Amino acid sequence: MIRQRVERSPARQFLMGVVGLVLIIAAVDIVWGHWLSTPPDEHEGVVTSKGRAQQRADLIWGGAFLIGGTALFGTAVVTLVRRRPVLLILEDGIELYVTGPSTSSFVEWDAVRSLRSGRDLDEDTSRARDVLIVDIAEPGDLPDDPWGAVWEGSELRIDAGGWHPDVAEVAVHGQLAMEEYHRDHPE
Repeated sequence: MIRQRVERSPARQFLMGVVGLVLIIAAVDIVWGHWLSTPPDEHEGVVTSKGRAQQRADLIWGGAFLIGGTALFGTAVVTLVRRRPVLLILEDGIELYVTGPSTSSFVEWDAVRSLRSGRDLDEDTSRARDVLIVDIAEPGDLPDDPWGAVWEGSELRIDAGGWHPDVAEVAVHGQLAMEEYHRDHPE
């Protein structure tokens, strides 16, 4: 039985879709519409050589905006429609989606030493990010190079940015499920 299902935040996915839509509209304006952007230079109805250079630049920027916006919008729509979990807390263990976006690995509570939330420093942005720390005695079929997580010794540190519910709540539910399992299944 599923005790808790953790998904990506729908609000964050919606905002990502809005940003994608804005980028698509900006691309259309830059390349064709010119409602807010300036049109290429013309002289007596003919595009000048400077105008042709502006058109080429507009095509490059518009294409980049269109590709990026379509990717963001498409990803947001698919994520909102599919609603795949990133983690499941079950009665007898935890199902982690660290093998890939649609494949999971199951870890029994007997193999988990502890489960807690924490914050790690992101090396790229120098900002703290939320993580779920799962100390695993026997990694079983978990990958050496997990998707969305890193190994530090026996601890699997899973990136919890944008989770719904919050990582602290997930850690509490996981700890309670693990304690209940050990109470019901004494060694």
